[in-house]
Amino acid sequence: MPSQPAHQAKDPLHKLQRRLWIERGVLLALLAIFAGLYIGALPGGRRVCLISADDRPVAVVPTRGDAQRVLRQLKSSFNLPADKLHFGQRITFHLVSAARHPVQPDDEALDALAAELDVIARGAAVLANGEPIVALPDQAEAVRALSLILKEYSPSDPHVTTYFKEQVKVEMRDVPPDLMATSADDALRKIAEETAPKGEHKVKPGQSAWKIARDYHVSLERLAYANPDVDLDHLRVGDRITIPGGLPPLTVMAKKEIEEPVGEGPSGRYQKVRITYENGMEIKREVIGRRAGTVLMGPPQGRGEEDPWRWRDEILER
Repeated sequence: MPSQPAHQAKDPLHKLQRRLWIERGVLLALLAIFAGLYIGALPGGRRVCLISADDRPVAVVPTRGDAQRVLRQLKSSFNLPADKLHFGQRITFHLVSAARHPVQPDDEALDALAAELDVIARGAAVLANGEPIVALPDQAEAVRALSLILKEYSPSDPHVTTYFKEQVKVEMRDVPPDLMATSADDALRKIAEETAPKGEHKVKPGQSAWKIARDYHVSLERLAYANPDVDLDHLRVGDRITIPGGLPPLTVMAKKEIEEPVGEGPSGRYQKVRITYENGMEIKREVIGRRAGTVLMGPPQGRGEEDPWRWRDEILER
């Protein structure tokens, strides 16, 4: 048989080798595409949701819906309506590669968000000398809360005139959620809990009222007010003393004027006394005038009768 040319014998082998290289290249390309799609390195790949606060990455969750859910869950921990709460930072969602950003369990994501985000409530804040002490859903409820506080920490005498020692103002503003109260009654309840007595103290050998007051960081006046039936000047071992709680965030002042006889017996002489109370406790008693019979002997008042409200000028001058 006649022999075939050498180049004709090599063609089938060459074609087979070239075909194998092409198929191998296509297979590698397909594997690379599938791998890129899976890890998210190419558009349309597997993505997860990154939650950022002011462009700082905070937490990674599977989807955007999961991100919204964990943020709602964070708000719900404050036991306030969600529409009254917002975040102090700008929150954004980003779809990122699942391979480069591992998804966190819900509890880890919540912990990360709670550590980084400032949850803020919007309400009618009661300000004392410019500092918020409590906030209510609206201004009408805030004013009612002030009325309840005045009544709670004033003497029971209906003839006293009450006012706040601090400069008090109500305005709509952002406050920390723990300052929010759901109603005026709720606000009063929170303040009452903070000012409630801390408990009882059993007097030990060598203890005086002064030492007990110092140990509990209260004044002797407040200790005496909390124990009206106890002689603090003559304590005995085993006596039980009520320890007052903290001071209310607003100081309720009250004043009234009374007439009382001077000296003993029917002398017909009287003096007018102004009594000042602080949070229901008498702190000052001063004589502002005297009279014999029906004639008032006291500081000149100018024309007309004595002004029973002149103490308000003292407040304005402070």
